[in-house]
Amino acid sequence: MLGGNLVPQSTISEIFKKVDEGESSLGVVPIENSLEGPVNETLDNLFQYDRLYVLYSVEIPVDLVLASRSEIGKVRRVYSHIQAIREAKNTLEKLGIKEFIPVESTSKAALMALRDVESAAICSRFAAKLYGLDVLYDKVQDGVNITKFVVISKKFYAHGERGIFMFTIPDQPGSLYRVLEKFYKWNVNLTMIYSRPIRSTPWHYYFYLEFENKVDLLSLEKEIRKVVLELKNKGTYKKLT
Repeated sequence: MLGGNLVPQSTISEIFKKVDEGESSLGVVPIENSLEGPVNETLDNLFQYDRLYVLYSVEIPVDLVLASRSEIGKVRRVYSHIQAIREAKNTLEKLGIKEFIPVESTSKAALMALRDVESAAICSRFAAKLYGLDVLYDKVQDGVNITKFVVISKKFYAHGERGIFMFTIPDQPGSLYRVLEKFYKWNVNLTMIYSRPIRSTPWHYYFYLEFENKVDLLSLEKEIRKVVLELKNKGTYKKLT
């Protein structure tokens, strides 16, 4: 079990910053959603912070509500985190709402809806109650909505259920194939692969790769380093239930 004091932060990036600076020993961030896929802000920060690793994961069903001070017919715009907007956009467009304003978090969205009488927020039921908003619609997400959260830390752990590598490759034919071939030869099952742009270098990308950790992690790392430009071993994680 994880214990200790819980200190909320306004953004995912701020959580990474606090853990890296040593102000927090652990951080909890969303990494993937069953409707919208990877959380890009989390992946980009994992790639940026070399000393931070993933220790645990937990999957949590997320029910979003549409909350406001006004009736649905008077709502002109909706505030929420960009991920939540994507998770509920189809449902809200059917309600005739087409203006969406991204903010730092769903809690901030509830605060904005409190201040703006012609708006609503996509947020949790708890946030709606906290800011005195009426729930206009329950479960506005576009289907089964499960978010996977991970615990980040400066501690590296090599014996978890799944491992994470982040890497860049030469810009030439067969580069990605040579990486994937290593996993095939080692009989390692890949559970996810995803590419993201490198912000400092236009039109260049890094890869985020998860795999079942059933081999010697550090030996596999040495093999992968032979065929990549840069490799960041983000450790392994255990699944919490």
